Amino acid sequence: MGNEKKIIELVQGVVEELVKSNIESLPLEDDTEIIDLREELDYYPGVMTLPPEEAYYRFDDIIYIYKQTVPHFRLGKNNLKKEFPKLLYMVDFDLYYDNERSDLTLQCNIYEDKRGKWFIRVSNIHVM
Repeated sequence: MGNEKKIIELVQGVVEELVKSNIESLPLEDDTEIIDLREELDYYPGVMTLPPEEAYYRFDDIIYIYKQTVPHFRLGKNNLKKEFPKLLYMVDFDLYYDNERSDLTLQCNIYEDKRGKWFIRVSNIHVM
C-alpha cells in the first residue's frame, strides 16, 4: 500500500486544486497548456466537486494505473531533463461533477527524481 498511498496523495492534491479552480497552480507536463485544460473544463456542464474519499481507493474502478518500467526523460520549457525523472505511473482519474462521477478524466504522470522524490504532472483533461 506504500506506493498506492503516495499515488493517492499526489492525485488528491491535483483534484483539490481543480475543484478550487486553481488551474494556474497545477504542475503541468511540458507540452500541456493551461488554456487547453480550462477550455475542456469550461465545456463540461455542472460544478466540479470533491470525490468521496473512497473514490481514491478504488484502484480497479476509478484510478487506472499504467506502470512504466523504463526511465523516461523529457526536455522542454520546464527543463525536466535536468532532474532526470523516471516515469513511474500514468494515472487516469474520473472527476466528479455535482457529487457524481463524471466521464471527464484527469490524466497525470507520476515521476521519481534522482533523489527518490515523487512528483506529479498533469498531462490532460478530457472526456473518456
